[in-house]
Amino acid sequence: MGKNTKGNGRFFLKLITAVIVLCAVCTLGFLTGMDKKISNFFLKDSSLHESKRSSNVPTIPPPDPLEFEHAAVAADHKLCSKVGRDILKKGGHAVDAAIATALCVGVINPHSAGLGGGGFMIIYDRKSKRSSAIDFREMAPGRLTSKGTEEMLHVLHLMKLREQSTMKPSEGLLVGVPGELRGFEKAWKRFGKLKWKDLFQPAADICKKGYKVHPSLATAIAKNALNITTSEGLSEIFTHNGRVLAEGDVIKRPVYGKTLEMIGKSGGADILYNGKFSKDIVNEINSEGGIFTLDDLKKYEAIEREPLKADIGHMDGAKLLSVPPPAGGGAVMSQALQILSGFNFTKKDMEENPGLTYHRIIEAFKFAHASLTFLGDPKFVGDTTKTVQKMLDSKQSKRLRDMIDGKTHPVRYYGPINYQLDVTSGTTHLSIVDEEGNGVSLTSSINKYFGSKIRSKKYGIIFNDQLADAMNHWVNEFGLVPDSFKAHRKPLSLSCPAILLDKNDDLQMVIGAAGGRYIPTTLAQVFMNYYWFGDSLKDAVAKPRLHSQLFPEMVLVEENFPNKLVNDIRKYGHRYVTNDTALFTGTPGQIMGVVQVIARKKNGELLALADYRKGGIAAGYKK
Repeated sequence: MGKNTKGNGRFFLKLITAVIVLCAVCTLGFLTGMDKKISNFFLKDSSLHESKRSSNVPTIPPPDPLEFEHAAVAADHKLCSKVGRDILKKGGHAVDAAIATALCVGVINPHSAGLGGGGFMIIYDRKSKRSSAIDFREMAPGRLTSKGTEEMLHVLHLMKLREQSTMKPSEGLLVGVPGELRGFEKAWKRFGKLKWKDLFQPAADICKKGYKVHPSLATAIAKNALNITTSEGLSEIFTHNGRVLAEGDVIKRPVYGKTLEMIGKSGGADILYNGKFSKDIVNEINSEGGIFTLDDLKKYEAIEREPLKADIGHMDGAKLLSVPPPAGGGAVMSQALQILSGFNFTKKDMEENPGLTYHRIIEAFKFAHASLTFLGDPKFVGDTTKTVQKMLDSKQSKRLRDMIDGKTHPVRYYGPINYQLDVTSGTTHLSIVDEEGNGVSLTSSINKYFGSKIRSKKYGIIFNDQLADAMNHWVNEFGLVPDSFKAHRKPLSLSCPAILLDKNDDLQMVIGAAGGRYIPTTLAQVFMNYYWFGDSLKDAVAKPRLHSQLFPEMVLVEENFPNKLVNDIRKYGHRYVTNDTALFTGTPGQIMGVVQVIARKKNGELLALADYRKGGIAAGYKK
């Protein structure tokens, strides 16, 4: 009897294992669109998905941009835009305002940003007419070396892709070493004018006073209700009397507020990386399955890099500055724009033949994403610098432009492909121009909504899950190809903070977006709408967008994208056009990019606009 029970147990164990493996393979095949039989099934009648109201595009009318004479801040919440404005009014540099604004966003949007994450910023200093890119992306801890650890990451990532409601809410193994505070410190030491503590106090005050849960946060809470209610740390601040908070409820974060005050009074970032907080942070992350050591925090450095510079064709000598890898979004956006600039688009192209115009845009996006698959942390991916140089080479842009004809093509047509890509989604962006003409474009993230779902009970910090990006996979006819990962390596990101300078090196635009994979295509379209197609800044941001990234082999459009244009696009062979983000990424109702932009008018005044898709409002001052 005992032997039979044992045998049955082994049989059922094997059966369950086989089912799990089969589900994982099928899920990946579905998400990437590379399994021909599955794809063809869904391609039979793509019009079924056109009527679905699948995205989160707000129905409220988009606001007009606000005009300011001297300085402006565009963030995705009005309180944070005002925090940045007040810092500028006190005589702060754009960097001071960026730090204070970002800290505020980390309080107001805890599902997207905070000290437990990282990001990138690009800074333009008008006096010296020099620009700097600062990389404060999270990195893998030093113990991420064994095959066993990588296999565990693989399993956890598959679970995330499948979005199982039964998965363990806390994923310490996916936490990367946070970089945000070190990045802020590096920028402040170089450009800051105000005291360090003055940048932290506004966000700390909001934590104590409290604020109302806004629609974006309410949506994130509702979508993660199970993870929140089963996490002691998250439930402490996102639930009340046994229910998760909803829009309009007041939320307070006293623990996080005290942490911000302590950091401000300490005068720098060492308190977190090599000081009072360090041991507690390591212990809290490791208690949830992490593999941190004190050395991981101690050795973390924010890196200053030379920005990417792209000459955008018929823009009269203008230069587009963006952040280099491990942020890949700048290279993708710049290459796509360089390819498209040779078509010399004008308002007439969008009015008389929008189908052909969008077809060309889609094709350029595909070429740029083929190149993206070879990018990574330049410290570990040796050919990254050469790949970027080739992407921004004018001759290469012309060669690819000449390959854009009257039809779309199979994946192989767009060049060698490495089949890997990041899926960051919980991002935030802010843009700032100060009275002296300095600019900052900053994108930060904790990756997925609420990151790893681990909140420090002692310090209130919500930690990222950026190492999920380290184990992304594409399934193709050649097999499963992982984005190999090593200790201290930084995952590839599609963040794309950018600044546009005119031929005299004067700042003309500060722009960036939240939205993970949608960031570079979103920004490219806003740029084209405003500078090439003659749209007002309001319309340039509000106009319905599309997205294509080579594979899955489909074009994703916002739900308010005109049906006539969808049909026009299909005429060029784009047989699968959908507004259902679930079919594209596995996640329903995604917003396709949230833009924060400041543009300078010909008379020198500033237009500042926060994307209506997330309900932000810009701020600034005239005198």
